[in-house]
Amino acid sequence: MRTQLILISIILPLIPYVIVLLYGDSVAKVISLAFMGLSVVIGVLGAIRGSPLAESLVAVIFISLVSILSSGYLVYSTHTYLLYISPIGLTMLGYSIGFVELAIVSSMMLRMYNRLYSELTGKGYNEDEVRGELSEFTKNVMGVSAIVLAFSIIIYLLISSVSVSIIDPVTALVIFLIIYVVLLRYVMRVA
Repeated sequence: MRTQLILISIILPLIPYVIVLLYGDSVAKVISLAFMGLSVVIGVLGAIRGSPLAESLVAVIFISLVSILSSGYLVYSTHTYLLYISPIGLTMLGYSIGFVELAIVSSMMLRMYNRLYSELTGKGYNEDEVRGELSEFTKNVMGVSAIVLAFSIIIYLLISSVSVSIIDPVTALVIFLIIYVVLLRYVMRVA
């Protein structure tokens, strides 16, 4: 399960870069490739050290940078795009935040897996049993996290699809993130 956690932690944060590569202009593509290279290097080095969490944080910084420079008040006040990404790409970039969050959960699970594995085997427990139990727990947490992500996206889609918008899409995105974090924390306490 350790290998799967490492792969999830390294691959999922790359989704925002691929979206910008598909829907951005040439400047956005160059910036995306530069950040993607940096993220992969940081992710691989983090995986070697046992925690690729920094790659996900670089992805969050990238999403924030692209969002600020391609839409929002800065673009409306200057009347020009600093980075152009099509509206569909911006929407998909917003959804990719959930996948980066899932990569953060995976990175945290990898750290927990490594720490508990070394602690329990150091105290004399059978390595195969420890590996099996930790793998099962990790699968359950990742499965529940994926379900919570899907549930949050569905709620976001319901809120943003209302014909007479009760709240603006940015507020709906904030609500999406809050619901995701609250549900994830609740599930982690129960599990």
